Amino acid sequence: MRLIHFLSCALASVLLLGLIGLPGEIITSAGGAAQPWRPAGRGTPPIDVVGRVSAASTVVGDVAVAGRWELTGDSLSGERIGDGATVWTYRNAWGDDLVGHPALDDRRLAAVWRDGRVTSIDVTDGRVVWQTDIPPGPGHEANRAYDEEWGAAWEITVARHGSVPVLVILHEGRLDVLDGRTGAIRWSYPPASTGTCQAPGSARGVGEVVLVFGNCANPGPQPEVALSAADGRPLWRFDGGELWHARDLGDGRLASVDEKGRLNVRAAGDGKIVWQTTLPRRDDSPAGEEMGVAAGLLTVRTRTEVSAYRIADGGLAWRRAMKDAWSDTVLTDGTHTYVAEDAGTLLKLDARTGHLVDRHRFESDISPSWMRDGLAGISVLHGDDVVVG
Repeated sequence: MRLIHFLSCALASVLLLGLIGLPGEIITSAGGAAQPWRPAGRGTPPIDVVGRVSAASTVVGDVAVAGRWELTGDSLSGERIGDGATVWTYRNAWGDDLVGHPALDDRRLAAVWRDGRVTSIDVTDGRVVWQTDIPPGPGHEANRAYDEEWGAAWEITVARHGSVPVLVILHEGRLDVLDGRTGAIRWSYPPASTGTCQAPGSARGVGEVVLVFGNCANPGPQPEVALSAADGRPLWRFDGGELWHARDLGDGRLASVDEKGRLNVRAAGDGKIVWQTTLPRRDDSPAGEEMGVAAGLLTVRTRTEVSAYRIADGGLAWRRAMKDAWSDTVLTDGTHTYVAEDAGTLLKLDARTGHLVDRHRFESDISPSWMRDGLAGISVLHGDDVVVG
């Protein structure tokens, strides 16, 4: 009799779970996103504000994804930029703090939780593509206690192997690199525990390499190394912080600015400089990640000018004098280029010539943030970010 009662309860539980899903992890769909998004004003010469998103959002296609803290656990929510409607909500009550949710490609992102769970989500409908768990690193306990030796911060970036995105996660004294298609761990660094000095202090995925920065307590050169994003092979070593904000240029090249204000373009395979040029006012030289890259041009904004260089040979394509602005970030898709003319004014330029297309004045200070599929995200101080076309 007890066996029959137990089996009945088990069957009822299975049926209930089948109806409501596993507790603690729920995806609520509220309607599909409009793909592709073609807002009025997109592609026209004037700068038009076509949508608004929260400052902490990751934008993929027509959907802005933002994390939210809840008593039952952190959640992610996708909202259409066009009308602000919620497309889906992902709740993970069994999970820990959400530490990041970078875009993997033009359709998927990866949500990373502090307990090691990683979930790839199709942003168009909130569908889970894959899930995996990364094992704790050597500094796990110290990390949980917010010990300053290891730090509580996770660093999450995206590199690539050919056309395949790879998710680069630095956590608790170890680096795990996941295949963006399946979630499988491709490689880890260091591959085995070899002492405190081998633990990476910081890491960034930049194109087809992963740059690892040292964490040695002892003074002197740090074990900084560029690793292959495909398999973790050491490619070349470097010293100093020049590559901290390196930018992927495609075609196996990286761009960075050194302490002397020189723009250096180097081969990603061996680290050798292919060409370099000196930028004006080296004390205000931009970081590599602030540069615009598209259509064979590297566009750089300094305090006094914006210049476009040919990635192939470093030749100057065009140059335009600029006013002083607090943001050096350049956004470009190869057709149009967006830069801040001053603290509150956005310029839209012809990416091939530098000629002015339009100028738009905002009520607060602005900073260009991202550009995809012909649309640009502009961070606005004291308000929601805006999307312009």
